[in-house]
Amino acid sequence: MSLVTAFLAGTAAPAAVPRSARPSAGFFGVGGGCALSVECSSRPQKKGTKHHMKTRPKKTQQWDIKRRPTQYPPLPALPEDWTLVSAGETEDAAPEDAAAAVEVEVVAAPAAAD
Repeated sequence: MSLVTAFLAGTAAPAAVPRSARPSAGFFGVGGGCALSVECSSRPQKKGTKHHMKTRPKKTQQWDIKRRPTQYPPLPALPEDWTLVSAGETEDAAPEDAAAAVEVEVVAAPAAAD
């Protein structure tokens, strides 16, 4: 118990123990013979989502409090020549035929002039 803690608790302060008499089994020579005391912060900080919720901008104007998200009209239908394909579906046409129709000619690039 430190001197300040002993004073606040109203008990007598412990006698000082010489450095050589303390056990030195610990990390960086910090003794293992001392008692640990828990000290809490007097002003703990909010973390993560609690902080964002507490400090977010609040709506104070009456017109802003009643404001709702914009309602857009529904999208028009797709043109007839377009086809909507979802990620899990495949097209009816065979992919081999489409790949065979594309021909690519590879030509060597001309040598760079020095």
